[in-house]
Amino acid sequence: MQRAPVTVEEQLLQKAIKEECTWENLPKRIQATLSSKEEWHRRIIEICIKKRLQWNGCFARKVCKESEYYEEMMRYLRKNLALFPYHLAEYICRVMRVSPFRYYCDMIFEVMRNEQPYDSIPNFSAADALRLTGIGRNEFIDIMNKCRSKKIMWKLNKSIAKELLPTQPVDFPIEPWWGVCLVNFTLEEFKKLSEEEMAMIDKVCKEEANSFILFDPDVVKGLYSRGLIYFDVPVYPDDRFKVSMLEGFVSNREQSYEDPIEELLYAVFVVSNENASVAELATTLQADLSQLQAAASFVCRLGWATKVIDPASILQDTKIPGSPKSAVSDEDTSIASHGFDNMLIDNDNNQGDAYGPHSSYTRVAFIVDANITSYLMMGSVSPGIYLSHFLKLKFIY
Repeated sequence: MQRAPVTVEEQLLQKAIKEECTWENLPKRIQATLSSKEEWHRRIIEICIKKRLQWNGCFARKVCKESEYYEEMMRYLRKNLALFPYHLAEYICRVMRVSPFRYYCDMIFEVMRNEQPYDSIPNFSAADALRLTGIGRNEFIDIMNKCRSKKIMWKLNKSIAKELLPTQPVDFPIEPWWGVCLVNFTLEEFKKLSEEEMAMIDKVCKEEANSFILFDPDVVKGLYSRGLIYFDVPVYPDDRFKVSMLEGFVSNREQSYEDPIEELLYAVFVVSNENASVAELATTLQADLSQLQAAASFVCRLGWATKVIDPASILQDTKIPGSPKSAVSDEDTSIASHGFDNMLIDNDNNQGDAYGPHSSYTRVAFIVDANITSYLMMGSVSPGIYLSHFLKLKFIY
């Protein structure tokens, strides 16, 4: 995404926010650009929201309440048709009870209500919405045609589009290592839980491990469809991933708003290598590690990357959440086999010696600008061609 160059004043402002300067300690040059202390507080919140920072870890915690901060953030995200902030799900999903499915349904409805084209939804937002709602370009056009066929009713009451949207998320692949997290239930929701659901919830609350592989998938999906749980896709600095085919990618437009995590996604596709850890990629990209972890987590959600699992480390380390040794008991074996085939086992470790410093092989590396990836996706080529070429735009070792 191309943005206007940051001014010197803007750089000083961001530096002051990072250092958590109070109004009284602000340099006079910055104070001169702000009308009051209240304006300074407003800019703090605005910049923290644009950077998708967690309230309790940023300067905004000193100038506003947690609820106010996240409510303002959700207004900003909805206005810009932005990607759902999965890395902030602990508050947005658990406390605010805003599910990704409901968020994208509301987004699609707003686009329809304003009679904007499907292409107005940014690439990654459209892809995630398709994954959860099942509404892609063709479905969007079909719903709009049905609405417009009502003529005067559509002009008077745009809410009829909402009646044509799905009421529950569609089925999507869930990896065994994804975490199952609970929202804050209401008393009425708690009373309606079945015995199996109560047992699962009790297990999540009492045990540290919450991997999907531990539970009955039908019970999990039933709770998810009612918005009572959400999924955490944990990514750690030592994790490695293999980029796969980009099934479900939507070529609309790049975002016109600031989102450091979304901007890293193209870079992840370009430089990601199954031999490099997330921490090493962050060093290569000179990116913030937590933001790169959030970007890698999103790529895994959409099935565009697969976690590389070293079988030796799984068998030796009992602390790995969801690993067979620490997580799967005898009665869980049938459940574990349900989805474990999707996990990628790295069987190529023994081949590493062939590429050592004394080998006869030559290493070649291509340094590619991440923007080239977006240009390729926006080009007028067939899906099969640009997907196959896209996957070649990464480091070759």
